[in-house]
This record gives sequence, structure tokens and C-alpha cells, in this order.
Amino acid sequence: MATKFKIEKFNGSNFSLWKIKMRAILLKDNCLSTIGDRPTEITDDNKWKEMDGNAVANLHLALVDGVLSSIVEKKTAKEIWDTLIRLYEAKSLHNKIFLKRRLYTLQMAESSSMTDHINIMNTLFSQLIELGHIIEENERAKLPLQSLPDSYDQLIINLTNNILVEYLVFDDVAVAVLEEESRRKNMEDRSKSSQQAEALTMMRGRSTERGLSGSHNHCRSKSRSRKNVKCYSCGKKGHVKSECWHNKKNSGDNKAPESSSSQGCVASTSDDGEVLYSECNTAAEGRKRFADVWLLDSTATWHMTS
Repeated sequence: MATKFKIEKFNGSNFSLWKIKMRAILLKDNCLSTIGDRPTEITDDNKWKEMDGNAVANLHLALVDGVLSSIVEKKTAKEIWDTLIRLYEAKSLHNKIFLKRRLYTLQMAESSSMTDHINIMNTLFSQLIELGHIIEENERAKLPLQSLPDSYDQLIINLTNNILVEYLVFDDVAVAVLEEESRRKNMEDRSKSSQQAEALTMMRGRSTERGLSGSHNHCRSKSRSRKNVKCYSCGKKGHVKSECWHNKKNSGDNKAPESSSSQGCVASTSDDGEVLYSECNTAAEGRKRFADVWLLDSTATWHMTS
């Protein structure tokens, strides 16, 4: 069983490319000769009619409805083919000028695909050839170079320095620019992967730091003990100045009792050697005085006392 091939239906544009594909379909089905004059070696009328009917069917199936309506009255493959050429392959001077102007002013944008850009140039080459305008090989090779964006300047310099301009070939230039595009994409992909890995590493590092910091603070809060508290009156550990028995002993009966209240944060040295601050505020008989205020830090940047 023969393999069936389908091509995109002709919609009125890119007739030169469609024509190449259509010729291939007709050649595969052994009916390409039907779009021209009948060969003299084919003398069997039935065979010729069969070949022509096969070609007509292929042509009808390869046209969109709008184009098909323009050739619906044509009975043979040659009539259909000649009508399509007359309608969509106008060899007028203004059409040739339009295609040449588009080719020589074509510029590739930085965000465009190099493959698409090369395909557009090849399409224009093909259309101009169909109109009878032949472009020399050396001229073809120069056109893609002059249409590249500024970021390809170094590639253009390398090509023109290593190869004489007279010997440039379009296919070699196309391969070089496609390889350059591939190299840039690989570098961009590696850069993105590196940035993502770096961002992931930083996120993991921050999570670890937060975990260690929380664990450290938790342990420090639990490690505080009154056995390390030092009294600033007698110098002994285990109590604070407001609880010192020495102050109570020295206060005689003939001394009027003080109505006082004290509050503050008591200095504490944790088991791991950290020193917190101490501030004591005592008020007596309507007077407010600040007895002892200390701020200590064994490893702080600033040391302050008051």
C-alpha cells in the first residue's frame, strides 16, 4: 500500500513553495507529466485519462475553498496548473521590485528565531527565481550577514576575516549563524540553571540559620539559673540586693521603715557564658532614685556603664 502524504493547502500565499510540494506529490503518484503537454510516448488514452484524473484530484485536495472556486470549471490538470500560475505567479515588474526590496531590507530582530529568519530568506530567494531573477551565490551569502542584529557583529567579523568575501557561500553562513544561536541558547540555559541553584542554596542557608538561632535562643532561656545571680550589696551569689539579709541586719529599729518598691531586670549569666543586662529602679518616700544600673556584655561591640 502506497504511503499517503499531505501538504498544507494553498491559500493564496507562498505559491512558489506550495508549487514545489505539489510537484513532489504528483511525481510520487506518477502523474507529474499531466500538468504539461502530453508526452508522445504515452499513447494509451485510458492510461492518460487515469493519470490526469489522479492529478486533478490531488490538486483539488491541496487547495482551500476560496482558491478552489477559481479553478472549479477547469477540467484537466494542465488547465488547473496554468490558471494557478497565471493568478498567483505574476511575473510583473512591480512584483519583482517588491520582493527584491523586501529581501534587501530584511532585518532580524534580537528576539526572533534564526531558523525562521533563514527560512524567510530562502522563501524570498525561491520567489525571485520563479520570477526570473537570479541571485548570485556570493550575493546570497552577504544578505544574511547584513540582516543580522548588532549582537552578531563579532561573528560577522570572524567570518569575513577568515574567509574571503568572494568565496562566501550561503549554506556556510547559514550553518555559522545557526551554530552561534545554539551556543547562545546553551549559555543562557546554563546561566539560568546556575542562578536557580544559587537561589536555592541561599534559601536553604537562611532556613538553617533560622533553625540554629531558634535552637540557641531556646537553650539559652532554659539555661538561666539563680545560682549565677550575684548580689551587688554583699557580693555573694544566689540572691539579689533586694533580698540580701545583710541589708536587713544593718537596718536598725530606730530607723524609720522605708516604703519602697523596686523593679527591674536582674543580671544573669547563662551556662554558656553569656551575660545579660541589669537595671534596678527603687523609689522610697516619694523620692525616686536610680541605685545601680549596669549594662554588661562579654563580647559586645560597645560596653556601657551608668
